[in-house]
Amino acid sequence: MKKKELWFFAAIALLVGLVSSCNVKDKELGVDILPSGDSVQLYLDTIFEIQAYPVTSKRMVTSEVTYSAGKLSLLGSLEDTIVGTSKAMTVTQMNTTRSFVPAPNTVIDSLFLAIQMYDFVGDTEQEIHLSVHEFTERIYFDSLYYSDYDPEGKYNPVPLVQHSFLPENESTVELFIEDQDFIDKFLAISTDTNYFVNDSLFKDYFNGFYISAESGSSEGCMARIQLSSPLTRLTMKYANDSTDVDSTAGPDFGYAHFAINEFSSQKINIFEHDFSGTTLAGVIDEEADLSPFCYVQGMAGVNTRFSFTSLTDWMQENPLVINSAVLVLDVVPQEESGILYDNMPNRLMIGTILSDESFEPIYDYHVLWTNDPNQQGSRFGGYRSAESQGMFYDTTYTYRFNMPLHFQSMIDGVKPDNDFILQLNDGLENPRISKLWGNLPANERRIRLEIVYLKL
Repeated sequence: MKKKELWFFAAIALLVGLVSSCNVKDKELGVDILPSGDSVQLYLDTIFEIQAYPVTSKRMVTSEVTYSAGKLSLLGSLEDTIVGTSKAMTVTQMNTTRSFVPAPNTVIDSLFLAIQMYDFVGDTEQEIHLSVHEFTERIYFDSLYYSDYDPEGKYNPVPLVQHSFLPENESTVELFIEDQDFIDKFLAISTDTNYFVNDSLFKDYFNGFYISAESGSSEGCMARIQLSSPLTRLTMKYANDSTDVDSTAGPDFGYAHFAINEFSSQKINIFEHDFSGTTLAGVIDEEADLSPFCYVQGMAGVNTRFSFTSLTDWMQENPLVINSAVLVLDVVPQEESGILYDNMPNRLMIGTILSDESFEPIYDYHVLWTNDPNQQGSRFGGYRSAESQGMFYDTTYTYRFNMPLHFQSMIDGVKPDNDFILQLNDGLENPRISKLWGNLPANERRIRLEIVYLKL
């Protein structure tokens, strides 16, 4: 036998000897250093007795509160067999500008509204039909407006402009306004400097726009628009006698841009939902109905409300110290749900429901967010994640939340509230929906809480 082969077999023998001599039993590691009779044992439980059912989402604040030029608003409609029809409209106002110089003999060559499109959700192969109406009621930047804001009777029913276009991400749609009554409003104050110096007077006169959209597709399409983008604005091409010397034979045209920004332009996103004709319509807000599924949708659509029904009995094993508590929600396979995994929300969020029905993120979220150097709260979880058991098994998807601190506070009686809500993390700008397994005992992958703890 060659020397290289002898060394090879000697190395294998040595490795086998080392492995066989290091046979340490689980749960015995470190026990010999504890005082006599003071052993510690970890326990693992899985709590399945969780009452979960779909509920109508509470209204959301959709007016300007973030002061971000990148803030997204939803515009359009979607249609599916799960949640029915979902619509999003928007109301916005524009600011005055000093780039317009009031002077006699003003002539307006053209007036167009540009809207920056960030991206689209739904069928992007069919045209979207956009309608812009003049809003006729004053809205205020220092007021809060909600997703159920009612625009009826507050805008001119005759559109200023209608336009059809094919969806294209990161594009700017330009809508030329030829409505003479609206153009005449500018001409009527073309020599009055007060309107173009005082923003409040300007917004009393021009209340803003009501914008809606419909898709030509049965599936629908929804745009995510950036109203505070510098590219979103009303532009006027005009000429007047603002200069003493006319340097051209014809009109000397200039441009005035009336911006919609994040600091002084109010914006309201309006959401509407119609569950008629869906299975969801018969079970939503019905706590007693045992639905095999849970649903979560953005834009103030559908949420899931849940509680731990056997928590009181389980807590009688006190005192306990929670090592980890992970809430697990399994995604219904796309073959059964009809929702592609890639089309599901990237992240969900849970919180407690307070006595006034308001929502409060659970304690773990705040703690793990504060201690997260990237300020993403990733340790808290809630992200859609793939789980594979090997090449011979189908990949499954779950949403997992780490909540040991909150669960410990429930056991200790510090936070006795046992009423939770599951919703989208970015529901203001994401219309997507998740379909999750509910709490029926027949479902092997039903909603559950996996706990590791110590008995004291």
